[in-house]
Order: sequence, then C-alpha cells, then structure tokens
Amino acid sequence: MAKRDSSHTQIQRLGKIRDMNICQACGSTVSPEGHHIINFQYGGNAHIDNIVTLCHNCHKQVHRGNIDIIKF
Repeated sequence: MAKRDSSHTQIQRLGKIRDMNICQACGSTVSPEGHHIINFQYGGNAHIDNIVTLCHNCHKQVHRGNIDIIKF
C-alpha cells in the first residue's frame, strides 16, 4: 500500500475546520479526527469532499463496521 503524503493531513485539518471540530455522527467536540469517507487504501483521495469529522470514539466504530458513513 502506498504511503499518504502530507496533503492528506492538510485536507483532514481543513475538513475539521469546515465541520467546526464537531463529530458529524454524534455531535461531540471531544477529540475530533478527520476520516476519509472512501478509504485511502481503496482509492480515496486527499480532497475535502472525501473527509468527514468524527470524534475518536465514532471514528473507531466506523473502522469496526458499527457505523456507516454515507455521503449525499
């Protein structure tokens, strides 16, 4: 798997700013993280439209398959 470059980190930061550091799943403002909607390993790109802000707990739940992220 290819390594992510710094553009992913920059875009995650911009996504968190856009979402005002609020988890888009539960509304928490604790430990916001940028999540790639389409995972990098499956071709998800470093673009703000591919980022959603999630708190650490919801982010873990997404990766465990317990929360689905759907983009409209």
